[in-house]
Amino acid sequence: MQKVALVTGASRGIGKATAMRLLDDGCKVYCTARSLDQMKDLADKGGVTVKLDMNDSAGVDALAERIIADGGVDVIVNNAGYGQYGPIENVPMDVGRAQMEVNFFAPVRLIQLLAGSMRERGGGRIINVSSVAGRVYSPLSGWYCASKFALEGITDCLRIELRPFNIGVSLVEPSPIKTEWSDGAKATLLETSAGTAYEEFGKKAYRLLNGATQGKAVSDAEAVVKCIMKAINAKKPKPRYLAGKIARLSVVSKTMMGDRLFDVAMNSQLR
Repeated sequence: MQKVALVTGASRGIGKATAMRLLDDGCKVYCTARSLDQMKDLADKGGVTVKLDMNDSAGVDALAERIIADGGVDVIVNNAGYGQYGPIENVPMDVGRAQMEVNFFAPVRLIQLLAGSMRERGGGRIINVSSVAGRVYSPLSGWYCASKFALEGITDCLRIELRPFNIGVSLVEPSPIKTEWSDGAKATLLETSAGTAYEEFGKKAYRLLNGATQGKAVSDAEAVVKCIMKAINAKKPKPRYLAGKIARLSVVSKTMMGDRLFDVAMNSQLR
């Protein structure tokens, strides 16, 4: 039986590369993004492209209904997401809720709707693309970190709940990757701090984020795709896969330092 996969955020970067790899492996792949034009190459390769804004709950439900009607799914790669940066005090609540909807609630909703079809097909794999920001905080990334911390927590619970049904659940945690993600994060950081009490702090945080998302420490999307494919194909997938050159260093440093010393280290980079 042909393996069926769903990849969200498939118009570029990690999502597109993952969808391409799955298509190369002979899978039927549902590919979602806000732009169909940016997924034309996936459609030409045989992918089932679906226009979807993850902030549209009705659209998420309709996608799941379509997949179930077609026979269900074996693999879910929840990759769609973006970074809302800025001082927590300044980011409007509706903007914060939109961040949580796309990065957290929508992926969980897809799992709720599609897990039953995975059981009927004998099992499967769920891969939630998180971030090292799901374990390591940084200045002016409050809403983004909140969405990823939440995704990490619920994924841990799902891993135990779905194990009896032969459904493996894994987190993939990238460090900075060469994608367009950082452009949006940096833009929102400046927008929400300009002209406020956080303006100078925001400029320093921008330089820190800009440095972290450029240079030798940044990895290619392929590093993440490799981890996603390992999670899909492993007989016993790991709970977490760290992806990228500095992913392990970031997590280990935070663990060893503890919160107080890590705060000092962060503050020292903002002078």
